[in-house]
Amino acid sequence: MKEAFKNPNVYYVLIPVAAALWAVIAGAVFYPQSIEAWQDAKDQTIEAEKLIDQLVTLQPKRLAYKVDENATEEEFDFSKTINGFATVFKIPPSQYNLTVRGETRKAKRRAQSASMSIKTVDIETLSQFLSALLLRWPDMKCEVLSFDKIKNTKNQWSATLSLTYYY
Repeated sequence: MKEAFKNPNVYYVLIPVAAALWAVIAGAVFYPQSIEAWQDAKDQTIEAEKLIDQLVTLQPKRLAYKVDENATEEEFDFSKTINGFATVFKIPPSQYNLTVRGETRKAKRRAQSASMSIKTVDIETLSQFLSALLLRWPDMKCEVLSFDKIKNTKNQWSATLSLTYYY
């Protein structure tokens, strides 16, 4: 066996065979994986663009506020805010009821509470709605979130939210 490796003809055959094997593996395994990874990255970019468009549609002043340090802060209004977010997440006004309470003091801060009940919504839309709402208004807290599955439906829920905004 040792004598076979001393023969230079073995290397003349072994090196091209190894290179051909590498080319076959690269073409059959690595190339399709790279195409799939490229497509996944492309899909993520498209999804990110949709989210950015939602942000621009929902709160264009928020982008300007980040650039302009002297921009005036937008006054919070439950009705306007909930209606705006519901429109973006395609929750029709006929599907939810919003009850806003007056301003109170909680933990030495001014606060305003609201209750929102949604008749039918799917879990994904509800989570996106609530996540975007709390992301945009960091001083808002969701005190209570409860949801019940609507019978004889696949992914339809009724939800009740209790929100508090601290000034």
